Amino acid sequence: METALVVSASQGAVRILLGKLGNILATKYALLSGVREEIQELKDELESMTGCLRDLADRDDHSQQTRIWMKQVREVAFDAEDCIDKFCRHLGQHPGDDPGLASYLGRIISLLRTMGLRAKLAAEITGLQSRAKGVSDRRVRYRLEDAAGAGPRSSSKSLHSSGYNLRRLLPSELGGGSGLVGLDGRTNEVVGLLKCGEAPRRVVSIVGFGGLGKTTLATAVYNSPELCDIQCRAFVAVSQTYDLRSLLESLLKQLVVVPAGTSDDNHPLRGIKTWGITEFPDKYTKHLTDKRYLIVLDDVWTPAAWKYLNEYFPKNEKQSRIIVTTRTHDVARNCSTHDQIYEMKHLEPEDSEKLFFRIVFESDECPDRLQEVSTAILKKCNGLPLVIVSIGRMLAQRENKIPADWQKVCRRLGPELETNPTLEAMGRILTLSYNDLPYNLKACFLYLCAFPEDYEIKRGPLIRRWAAEGFIAAMRGLSLEEIGQNYFDEFISRSLVTPGVISDTGKVKSCKIHDIMMEVITSKSVQENFMSFLGSSEDNITAGHDKIRRLSIHPGGTMENKGFTSQYLTHTRSLTIIGSTQKPAAITFSGFTLLRVLDLEGCLWLSNQDLKDICKLSLLSYLSLRSTSISEVPNAVGKLKELVTLDVRGTSVAEFPRGITKLQNLKHLMTGSYQYYTRSRSVKHLLTGVKLPRGLQNMCALQRISTIDINKSFRSMDELGDLSQLTRLYVVSHEAVEDTSRWETFVKSLNKLSSSLRYLSIQRLKLACQPTNDYISPPLFLHSLHLCGRVSLPPNWFSSLSDLASVSIRETYFGAELIEVLGKLPGLLSFKIYASGIESTETRLCFEPDRFPQLKQLVLDNPSNFSEEISFCGGATNLERLTLSIVKVPSRGISGINDLLKLREVEFFGSIVQSLVNTVMAVAREHQNHPRVTLEGQPTEDQSTIAQPMEDQLRPEAA
Repeated sequence: METALVVSASQGAVRILLGKLGNILATKYALLSGVREEIQELKDELESMTGCLRDLADRDDHSQQTRIWMKQVREVAFDAEDCIDKFCRHLGQHPGDDPGLASYLGRIISLLRTMGLRAKLAAEITGLQSRAKGVSDRRVRYRLEDAAGAGPRSSSKSLHSSGYNLRRLLPSELGGGSGLVGLDGRTNEVVGLLKCGEAPRRVVSIVGFGGLGKTTLATAVYNSPELCDIQCRAFVAVSQTYDLRSLLESLLKQLVVVPAGTSDDNHPLRGIKTWGITEFPDKYTKHLTDKRYLIVLDDVWTPAAWKYLNEYFPKNEKQSRIIVTTRTHDVARNCSTHDQIYEMKHLEPEDSEKLFFRIVFESDECPDRLQEVSTAILKKCNGLPLVIVSIGRMLAQRENKIPADWQKVCRRLGPELETNPTLEAMGRILTLSYNDLPYNLKACFLYLCAFPEDYEIKRGPLIRRWAAEGFIAAMRGLSLEEIGQNYFDEFISRSLVTPGVISDTGKVKSCKIHDIMMEVITSKSVQENFMSFLGSSEDNITAGHDKIRRLSIHPGGTMENKGFTSQYLTHTRSLTIIGSTQKPAAITFSGFTLLRVLDLEGCLWLSNQDLKDICKLSLLSYLSLRSTSISEVPNAVGKLKELVTLDVRGTSVAEFPRGITKLQNLKHLMTGSYQYYTRSRSVKHLLTGVKLPRGLQNMCALQRISTIDINKSFRSMDELGDLSQLTRLYVVSHEAVEDTSRWETFVKSLNKLSSSLRYLSIQRLKLACQPTNDYISPPLFLHSLHLCGRVSLPPNWFSSLSDLASVSIRETYFGAELIEVLGKLPGLLSFKIYASGIESTETRLCFEPDRFPQLKQLVLDNPSNFSEEISFCGGATNLERLTLSIVKVPSRGISGINDLLKLREVEFFGSIVQSLVNTVMAVAREHQNHPRVTLEGQPTEDQSTIAQPMEDQLRPEAA
């Protein structure tokens, strides 16, 4: 992993610099007098280096000298980028043309003003050029290996083998007399998938994070007495690197049953070592066509590996079965019959304890003195069997089981992974998935260690930070954000991170990284100076680095008594302080002159004075002040010319100054705050908006604005329609009945955005309600629409939105025909009706056959109009989550839930009628999916039965 890290970090640094050098050569020609040739030569030298780095990315077994060389390349690139950025920052203070003079005279004056700056730049560039040549010469002088001629990933197999032996021991470690610890029920579930149906041949995939026990589960299923009628069977490990011929031989030797007493001449596999690869298909067909077989292909990494192997297994009529274990959802989807995928879950806390105690104490109990520290260790293990077994073994080997020693192990798991032989093999297994990533994704994955342990990493901010750091490689036809979305989805698919919040349309909006994987990438990041850290632990201070490039201060982190001085921080380009309650002593924002990324989410100590200092950081590209205590943004924010993202959500900021309109590179402007009613965030309500000044039309790069208060911002509403790049718009209006002119101005601008908008949220809250005439043109490519309050949109307006995936309506008083129109939309995935969102004489809400064909989420928040019945009578067949808040149960109840065959969860929130909960839970018990029932609210007063507390999450089978 070390080498892969250095390659990805080094190549990323050089790639970013090459772009800047090319840009400055093209645009600052006149100001480069005397240094243009030096910059061009430096650029050429680094281009050659990056080509070499790209070749090295295909290898994992470089010598120590080669790794040092790659780190030197990275440091040269970082220092060169710092030099160029400082030069450009000073140029911003001395523009090339003086508007009060003729252009020629203006250029002369500018050249004179920057003469000293250019002389200093020439000296620095010459020094950097000399360093770059020295690095190149060093590679030749020490005869470092020829990257282009080296074979790819020659050490992958040995790495896999050394770790795989440990994983193969898990079945015995998890054994517990009566069955596998925490896996006996899972064995029955997988056996049930294999035995279900009459398919000629069924393939079931077991997918999950490395170390979850996929191999253990597959072994248990393979040996299950429930499958004793299988005529022949085989179990083989495929792995990342495999030899097809050897694997086919191994499989065939297990599958072919040779009768006792068979002579060598008559042996069906006689001469197998001499067979050509083209002979194997016929051999497999001959031996398996008339037999019922069971094959386990363990640890399949790519769809291509499955495609090659699948050709050898005949689809006979004997109900044969194949089990595939994989870390990658993409592989699972390619393999499985009719989406027969079993997703591995982490062990439950009680099973984790049982497994840990059996390994350490050889019993099911823990001494009282070690109970607290055992709980802390198990929290880090987070239900991962491989980690529990590995750490348990290490502790079991220690003669003296002293709490203080165990606490030290818990704090120092990162270093222990590298130095303790028992944990080293586990670390190798966990890094296999990282090593398998494409080179351009490696730095993005390492970047996750910037966030605190157990932190819910939000998709959008993460991608915007990747872009600001320069980690996302541009691709023709795609924006950086779209490419970043693909990166994030790749991590989910590869089981490298655990999904968190799921959006209305099924997209993963947040994730978490396993504590032990976090330890692995944190340790490696520190080694290679990719990221530096400060936290509450006494041992996590970064040492030995002259220049800190990225710094993450975790909750409890302080710079006091750590030996830090300002010289350590002058090269910092990324600073993360999330959820800190106290300002770190040595932090002076004005000193971070090279900072590109600043994330201060949840830092309640942040003051308006701090923000004035932050506005001096002219290179900032990403600034998050989310959930801080700031109350105003200074006019000096206009100096942040490079700013792309500004996030002040959850703060007291009520308006922006005129200076913000100078931010011509700003794409994402996020304000306002939400109240969430469910932990899944399926139900939320916007609380506030902000005032925007005139001059909005100058911010031509804006792609997202959330959330504008139309009434406060009425002077700029006529400019809104000039933002042709705008794709997301969230607005709120609180106008009185007698004053609708401001609303009408907004509507005119909105009509100009009909071809660009993809996400639109309008909350129109009035002192009184009456029909209005809005004349809003339909945004033809709209993906998500939220409407609150009276907005006059005819139902046929919705029918033209073929891309619409999410609709939310609150007190809009549309007619019942809206249900009919929305039900015909081919791609609608989420539909939410809040508080009488439908005005109708109908007393029944019926989801009829062939309506809402793709709907996955439905929210019904007290739809009081439908007093007689809410029923699913053949429609919404793909519904997965049903969210309900019902004050008064319809007279004929809610029916048809048992017909929602893909239902996975029913959420109750707000007012909860216990009788309805009981009815739904009874249905859920009999449902084929056993959907989870979640209660997040309070019982209604007229119910005698007390509902479960909000914190409880009940499964119907346990109710």
